[in-house]
Amino acid sequence: MGIDQGGDPHPAGAGARPVIPPGYERRSSKSGDGLVLTAATSWLEEILDLGLTIHGWASNQPRRRTLSGRGTVYAVEAPVGGPDRRARWAVRHYHRGGAVASFLGDRYLAGGPARPELEIWASSEARARTIPTPAVIAGAWYPAGLFYRADLVTELVPDATSLADALFASQRSPQRIRALAAAGRLVRELGEKGLRHADVNAMNILLGWDADAPKAYVIDLDRATMSETPGVALGRSMLDRLDRSLRKLGASSGRPLSEAEWSALRVAFEQPA
Repeated sequence: MGIDQGGDPHPAGAGARPVIPPGYERRSSKSGDGLVLTAATSWLEEILDLGLTIHGWASNQPRRRTLSGRGTVYAVEAPVGGPDRRARWAVRHYHRGGAVASFLGDRYLAGGPARPELEIWASSEARARTIPTPAVIAGAWYPAGLFYRADLVTELVPDATSLADALFASQRSPQRIRALAAAGRLVRELGEKGLRHADVNAMNILLGWDADAPKAYVIDLDRATMSETPGVALGRSMLDRLDRSLRKLGASSGRPLSEAEWSALRVAFEQPA
């Protein structure tokens, strides 16, 4: 199995394969390629050498749980410790969204960086800027003719829910105000620290609850980039995208946000950290 170790986390240029972030290593085998935290290299090597996928491995774990998301996401016990020392990992298989999903499904055109490479680079950059996002353990991609399929493993935030579930899967409660305020603070932080997320919607914000005080995390960073012009204006463009997502979900669920709830989101965004 081939080995390559990390270096400078900055990408080499538009369309180029990102340099491996510090703390990660590349692994290659006949069945696929991967990037993995150094502490978890033996675990990934065993999976790839057996010709398995990470998602397939997770599906056979004895105490797995199934989480909501695009496709099946498994929560499994962590076989090794990660940066945040979480007890469980979330393992997801990449699926296409939007108009191409109906004919591409889970396939991505090969050539250039794979989705897990981009996500690991963006996650490493975000965490270096203290942006709250779950640590990525590993990503792997598997050849499929002109295409590839891919999996990603992150540490699982305990008892977390998406902002969408917190707002629209339960009855109106004070937690909705707190959830929206946490989301507003997070989006401002993304802008101020220069992370441009391609799709800030209510499914891509996670809320970890601690004594009724939610902490918001951003996820799905495979199309995120780092801006040379960080600031509130960048955050506001992402807030507009979140606004559209919340309006759409409010309409489809029959539980639109109240004026007080919209105010909680916007006031939190406008307040400097």
